Amino acid sequence: MARRLREEKLDETPRLNRPLRPEELWDQFIDALDRAGQAGGAHGVRVPELATGALAGRAFGDLTRDDVQQLARIGAAFGRRGETVVTLWQDTQRRLRGPLKGPRKHQRRG
Repeated sequence: MARRLREEKLDETPRLNRPLRPEELWDQFIDALDRAGQAGGAHGVRVPELATGALAGRAFGDLTRDDVQQLARIGAAFGRRGETVVTLWQDTQRRLRGPLKGPRKHQRRG
């Protein structure tokens, strides 16, 4: 029993010092977007280096619809729900644009 516990502790040490797998980078990216979105805006979150270097380092709010679709495909390839990043991007774009309509005018009935 004690030997197994020692082996498990030894197994944990390399995990802390190893580079993150792409799936873990993706999960951290989505978590960062979610936290930033809840705090008021995910537009400044930087895209990590994933399968595509072309998007790496760009601010999330500067991405185009095609860029986000590419990210969604990458997420799906990692076995994650790719549409999550699309939804977060759409929310970010709505916040950046601001309200679409002004206040409603009251119509008189009569």
